Amino acid sequence: MFNRLIIVFLGVLFFSGCATQSNHMTRVTPESVVTKPEDGKALVHFMRPSNYGGAIQSTIYNDSNYLGTVSAQTRVAYQAEPGKHMFMVIGENADFLEANLLENKTYYVLVSPRMGVWKARFSLNPASGDVSQQQIDSWYNSTAEVVPNETGLNWAKNKASEIEKLKSKYLPKWQQKAENDKQRLKPESGI
Repeated sequence: MFNRLIIVFLGVLFFSGCATQSNHMTRVTPESVVTKPEDGKALVHFMRPSNYGGAIQSTIYNDSNYLGTVSAQTRVAYQAEPGKHMFMVIGENADFLEANLLENKTYYVLVSPRMGVWKARFSLNPASGDVSQQQIDSWYNSTAEVVPNETGLNWAKNKASEIEKLKSKYLPKWQQKAENDKQRLKPESGI
């Protein structure tokens, strides 16, 4: 009976939000918000507008390079080199988004939580090119931009080998998916 109560309590906690911002990140000041790509770069906004599973954070990577930790109602802006990238999100699992980015373009990606076994699982879903700009603007405006702080950078450095293990476990599974089931951010999706 006690175990069932614990499971119900954790489920309510998970679904109700309890949004918290990661101590790995610092909210940027309004004048520091990234609104356009640096010259010759592509800008990618990783947004998590939902409160669903708000007590659980996910970490975002470009290949194995830590970009930040995304909590409910936050976003990370990443100035990327144009060309091909493999973005990764880590929660209970690892999931991937293949991207081909054009310089001087801005792209939007949703960090989408879903129920896992022990904690939330996450996926990266391209918003650019798949939904209206009005919807993207709504998601963007409901999130606060955050950047990694020293705590986050140290955490990422200390967890690098664990992250590589997750990547090694889940990337082959992603690569074995049918081509139309793989998440991709297309060059023409940028604005």
